[in-house]
Amino acid sequence: MAGHNQITKDLKVAYHVGTIYQDNIYNEAVASTNGLNVANKFSLNFASNPSNTQSGTEVITQSVFGQANFSWKDAIFLDASIRNDWDSRLPKPYSFNYPSIGLSAILSDLINGFPKAISFLKASANYAVVGNGGQFGIRATTYGYDQGAGNGSINRSTILAIPGLKPELVKSYEASIEARFVNDRIGFTATYYKSNSLNQLLQISLPVGTGYSTQYINAGNVENHGLEFVANGTPIRTSDFTWDISLNLSLNRNKVISLSPDLTTAYLGGVDNRSAQPEVKVGGSFGDLYAYQWLKNPKGQYEVQANGTPLTSYTTGGDLGYIGNYNPKEVVGMSNSFQYKRFDLSVLLDGRIGGVLVSGTEMNLAFSGITKGTEQFREGGLNLGGVDASGNPVSQTITAQQFWQTASGQRYGVGQFFTYDATNFRVRELSIGYDIPWHSNTIKKMRLSAVARNLFWIYRGSSILDIPGLGKRKMWMDPDMSNGNASFQGVEYGALPSSRTLGFNLKVNF
Repeated sequence: MAGHNQITKDLKVAYHVGTIYQDNIYNEAVASTNGLNVANKFSLNFASNPSNTQSGTEVITQSVFGQANFSWKDAIFLDASIRNDWDSRLPKPYSFNYPSIGLSAILSDLINGFPKAISFLKASANYAVVGNGGQFGIRATTYGYDQGAGNGSINRSTILAIPGLKPELVKSYEASIEARFVNDRIGFTATYYKSNSLNQLLQISLPVGTGYSTQYINAGNVENHGLEFVANGTPIRTSDFTWDISLNLSLNRNKVISLSPDLTTAYLGGVDNRSAQPEVKVGGSFGDLYAYQWLKNPKGQYEVQANGTPLTSYTTGGDLGYIGNYNPKEVVGMSNSFQYKRFDLSVLLDGRIGGVLVSGTEMNLAFSGITKGTEQFREGGLNLGGVDASGNPVSQTITAQQFWQTASGQRYGVGQFFTYDATNFRVRELSIGYDIPWHSNTIKKMRLSAVARNLFWIYRGSSILDIPGLGKRKMWMDPDMSNGNASFQGVEYGALPSSRTLGFNLKVNF
């Protein structure tokens, strides 16, 4: 139901009230052969070891909501809403609600005698809560049936149930200013935000003795705050030539305020420790990475073993140490558009500043001397200039093979050696177009354009360690392709290379 009313000459209201019913059902049936009794007879009838599995989920969500929008003199706006969900994934009474409220004012319309140089000025602030019912089927222990000898077997899930599952909630605050100047030739929008993610679902590992491998927890409070800034302008505007430019900058900082009452650290994506491990610690930041490191003495000097190879926390059985956070500190972009008569040219540059990325691929390949960084000192002569445990210099020289096999450990090694500053800038897109003059009763307009994406690097970060005698290595992979997924990010393993695309486009309007 919706409506609107003119309360007074200057005050108007519009409102919406409604309800939502969702019943999401997912069923899957899979049949496989696991081998064929007759070669190249691709049919289940010829299966040598047939297998059938079936699974399904059903999530029911019922919602009621209301929204009201007030407007005074079409210059001050107040928006408020509230919604309540009943989600079948949650325990009784299945219910949670999330409100929002926002206030904005167009100051340039409200204030008489506003400076002519300011074409438009708007200020706004809002508060909102967004909710999510969580994940299906984790409130109770589940069992699965496996085909096998006799009547088969029933196996219990390895995930410990969380009967007190809570809805995930994000509470956010935002304030912004939008301004345009000189007849809209120059403008900017600046936004500050802060959000707190409550009851986030995290999957953590459990000791073998519990009988389970993992458990979900509702993590307490992760806070994010940051700034987004966009500026645009038209430095040149004539009858034949126009130049438009846009700049954007965003930055985000986060902090883990709390987890659960009896937990201060959570390991994301398991505890494999191949190269690096994402960890969430109270007082730290979401995205912190920990790895084995090259040990230093209290004076900050690198320590080496008697044979001249690095002394690491991996070889001594020590703990993982902090090596950085995979999230960028800032993300920037700039676009330029030029138009001259029938021709136009646009260039988009973007990049990220800060953050680290660990290459498990390089760690694995360096053990066998495959990577470019292993080319130097294959015949010996590398002196790391380190000290022994007593602080005495070690003058022993080593070969590249000794160094890199110590550093990499093949699949399980010292992640710090393979950690890169993920800062990078690139030409993201370049396009050139031409409006073909065409006069016809059938074809109204023709346009030919050439577009190139992911064209080339302007700058790429280097390895975080400046290894004596070897120096720093340029980041060889693309962070956009290598940053992992879900909560296990910042660690690259076998990532596909990024691609450059070139294309032409002909657009015809009839």
